[in-house]
Amino acid sequence: MIWRALLVAGLLAGGQAAAATEDFLVTEGKLSAEDFYRLVSCRALPGGPCTVEPVRWPSRRAQDLTVGFAPVPHGYPPGMVRRMAAAVDHAIAEINGAGAALHLRRAYRGETPDILFHLAPVHEGDAIEGTGVLGVDGQVIGAALVTVWWDDALDLTQAVIVMAGDLPASDVVPVVLEEMSQAMGLMTDIRNPYYEAISVFSEDSNAVVRLGPQDKEALRRHYPPEEP
Repeated sequence: MIWRALLVAGLLAGGQAAAATEDFLVTEGKLSAEDFYRLVSCRALPGGPCTVEPVRWPSRRAQDLTVGFAPVPHGYPPGMVRRMAAAVDHAIAEINGAGAALHLRRAYRGETPDILFHLAPVHEGDAIEGTGVLGVDGQVIGAALVTVWWDDALDLTQAVIVMAGDLPASDVVPVVLEEMSQAMGLMTDIRNPYYEAISVFSEDSNAVVRLGPQDKEALRRHYPPEEP
């Protein structure tokens, strides 16, 4: 994406930690459904091997994933808070409508969200501070930063998304949708002109505000719906 999101991924305490040093792969032209899915889910080039293990929310938890906001710090633009909240609701609706075995909802008051948004009063290029999340504070942010944790079974256990305070208003919806989609375990973007206007995983475009056909298919492959 133009506003590149840095992805940090690791295991829970006691496991081996891993961090993504490059969160996209370069390809050309339209990919097959299989190649597209393997690229976004296990960082594989077309015809090549997976270079990371796929991770996903466990099936029961995936049916009731909660999304919420950490307390908004003083100094974060109020108008941006409203835009972010609306963008999160839009992303929830898009992912829920993809036909995958996923159902996201806003966390209830007092409920600890599975996917937690931090709205940081920092600009692109600043180091994040004040979240209190180990592995997040101190990271340099672009438009956003998504961090996920998983256990030894490769089941996702937690996701934290930090959004910069100076994100252009026109980029809020596409950036939030991408970060939420990546928090489902589809963590690699694609650098390919073919996908700039049709996939939320495009590295070089913030033009996509709806999940594209291959985006939805990737979610369905990662979380297969039950057979009727």
